[in-house]
Amino acid sequence: MPSRSPRRPGPLPSASRRRKGAAEPPPGLFPAREDLLRLLAVLAIASAAAAACSGLHRRPEPFCDSVQSPDDYADDSCQPCPQNGRCVDGQLECVQGFKRYGGSCIEDGLLSQTAAKISELLQLRICDQHARTLCGQPAKILFQKHDVSDTVDQLLSKNPAGLTEDGIQLVKARVLDTAQGFFETSFTSNQAEAFKCPELVAECHMPLTCQVRHWISRNIIFVASFSILHCSGDCAPFTRDKHYQIELRKYMNRCVKPLKIML
Repeated sequence: MPSRSPRRPGPLPSASRRRKGAAEPPPGLFPAREDLLRLLAVLAIASAAAAACSGLHRRPEPFCDSVQSPDDYADDSCQPCPQNGRCVDGQLECVQGFKRYGGSCIEDGLLSQTAAKISELLQLRICDQHARTLCGQPAKILFQKHDVSDTVDQLLSKNPAGLTEDGIQLVKARVLDTAQGFFETSFTSNQAEAFKCPELVAECHMPLTCQVRHWISRNIIFVASFSILHCSGDCAPFTRDKHYQIELRKYMNRCVKPLKIML
């Protein structure tokens, strides 16, 4: 029986190949690039959803009561009540003429419209009084602050516009501020500060006939010159007549008398 020759062992891998095989991780140990991107997207969506749910379930910070002083809520346990708002038991309610927008109260336009209307009526009433004096009629020119305030109260009582007491006080304050900027400031005989309508504005409130008389009185020289020239043209035929003075007096009376009536 023939003897078997011993099997020769195969060639051993080189040292560099052994080191390379040991350094490479086995396939499937790390996720692919696409899987990693999907994982990051899922984590981002989950984080955003968690933050949104946390904000929805968090109770809003209550408002401090309007009667509290700033020292009472120095511990930041509540947020200050905004301007033009009334806060009770942590709840905010805006006064009339304002509506809630987030944590503040913004104007809805009712107060501005009412204040503009009352200011216009106030100017009309005071300037009409001044216009009467320019027309030679007895009237009042100077109005002290309490007179203006009383007039505003009267106008608001006739034009309430459905306002509450708080709304009326806000409108009144705005009307008085507007009046202080519109009217001229003067002083009474007792050296008390008073308001008066600007004369140029008062002239616009005069009736038409009074405006004509007022214009003639301020331009009397021009009007008299025009009347004399007009009459002299009509009286020219009588300059050589012995009755010249009598006829001239008649013509002057005819021309000047209407002017005196208008003045």
